[in-house]
Amino acid sequence: MAYPTNPIYKLGKNIFTGQVDQVKTQDSATMPFNLKVIPFDPDNTDYQKYLAWVAEGNTPEAAD
Repeated sequence: MAYPTNPIYKLGKNIFTGQVDQVKTQDSATMPFNLKVIPFDPDNTDYQKYLAWVAEGNTPEAAD
């Protein structure tokens, strides 16, 4: 997978179920080497940032 750049988020599928259950993004602290996988968990602060980004009208890249 190429690192998402614009949009900055990409949906990801669970390798066991094939269901979309995560968001992928580059970790800006360690770019370009680290890919951050964010679970769909309302208590996860990275997931909350992702939801705020979507609420602003943005759309993530579709899962492969």
